[in-house]
Amino acid sequence: MHSGRANWLVALGERLQSQTSLLVDEQVSPSQRRVRLVLFVAWLALVAWFLSTHTFWRDEVRAFSIALSGSNLAEMLHTLHGEGHPALWYLILRGAHDLFPVRQVLPAAGAAIGILTMAVMTRFSPFRSAVVALILFSFWGAFEYIVVARNYCIAALVMFVIAALYRRVRGTLWFGVLLVVLCNTNVPACLLAAMFLLFRLIEMATEEGKNEKRDWLIFAGNAALSLIGALLCFVTVYPTYNDAAVSTSLSDLTVSKVIGGLFDRSGFSNLGFPPLLLLCCCMGLIRRPAAFIAAIASLIGLKLFFFLVYPSDYRHEILYLVFLLSLYWIAAEGAGGRWGERPWMGFVERMGSLFLVALLGAQTWYLRVPIEHQLIGKPFSRSADAGKLLRHPPLSNAIVMADPDPMLEALPYYTNNPLYFLRQQRFGNVVRLSNDARRVLTLDDILADADRLHRQTGRPIIFLSHIALRRDINVREKVMYDYYTVVTPASAERFLASTRLIARLRPSGMDENYDVYLYPR
Repeated sequence: MHSGRANWLVALGERLQSQTSLLVDEQVSPSQRRVRLVLFVAWLALVAWFLSTHTFWRDEVRAFSIALSGSNLAEMLHTLHGEGHPALWYLILRGAHDLFPVRQVLPAAGAAIGILTMAVMTRFSPFRSAVVALILFSFWGAFEYIVVARNYCIAALVMFVIAALYRRVRGTLWFGVLLVVLCNTNVPACLLAAMFLLFRLIEMATEEGKNEKRDWLIFAGNAALSLIGALLCFVTVYPTYNDAAVSTSLSDLTVSKVIGGLFDRSGFSNLGFPPLLLLCCCMGLIRRPAAFIAAIASLIGLKLFFFLVYPSDYRHEILYLVFLLSLYWIAAEGAGGRWGERPWMGFVERMGSLFLVALLGAQTWYLRVPIEHQLIGKPFSRSADAGKLLRHPPLSNAIVMADPDPMLEALPYYTNNPLYFLRQQRFGNVVRLSNDARRVLTLDDILADADRLHRQTGRPIIFLSHIALRRDINVREKVMYDYYTVVTPASAERFLASTRLIARLRPSGMDENYDVYLYPR
């Protein structure tokens, strides 16, 4: 009976092994190249459609404001220190603005990096045309990493370049140079750079043939370069002044808390695939020990990072999907080492590939959301509408405040009005998400600050309220991190009697929608 089962497994494994891979073409034919070109042109048209109406939100403009701060590069880097991101994206924006001193360098830089990323993937990846289409026409591939001008697509570009060049650079110090760049795209990418090093180490330990002393010296050099890259990132981001945005899980750290972090619901909650299903996606790499172990180790590492350091959003979690695609890409081209073949490996490999296709399909399904918003004219943010309103002559010199404060950070792209941060009680363009700020705010606090600023400057005051105010409202609302706003019927009555509602800018694709109030009435 056992012998029969073993024979069945062998037969099944051989059958699956003989079948064409779900993900990879052994050789991309000229006709398939033409299909990819058509897909890429169609993708470009979709991205251009999104870009034509995209409204910038706070995190995009926040980076732009920091990049343009200071009279020189040293002052900009001093402002950046503690922000929580390494310097590469800010250097790109600063350099682009020095060459072309217009605000449009923000979307241009983001789009250029995104288009180059997808061009590398489309032209050089070994994936089937259907898989290429799933990547191109995904929420992250056509919107989140392309249209939204952030630093995360730089990491995707570097990982795809590593995948495309891996067999050429793995035995040179250029591999380490690419890892230095990867470390300075965003903080989680430092962990992924370490995982690429782990991949190379396991590959060297398991590949056929003995590695020479020179190979190990080059590996040590690449490890040293990666460490330098990680240190550059660390000295830029630490210590952070955005301590309100940091996870509290690091306090009272215990072994049981770390183990619990692997199984709690935080981290990887935005991809539509829980960590267990992501683990199944790794199974398609079972034949390549370096890729298989790096995929699992990076999943565990990022899961703990999102639990212990700061909570994840979709843009952070997609970094793991890009890393996983890079591993599949590298493994498809024969890298990643070898270990003993087993009859069941063919079946496991194919099932893992099926899970990865399902994960890619889920991201393509999410693309329907920005398409729907585009069709009905629902903006990503209401910041452009607020800027248009503030450019009217009676309001062009108004002081603008909002609750929560970060709602203001997108406005410098559209208007030059002075911005006042209520929780920190100061003017500026960039909010510091600090625990020292006023964590609890009331409408009476807001009204008192508006009255004081109006008396001191003689300027009108504009307030953007994320909460839809009513006279009967009674809430204690968590507006961001550990910041709360308390509204009672009495305070709402006093506020509404002292101000005038001049616009309702709702809804939006994100959370930047608000009612606009003018003080004094």
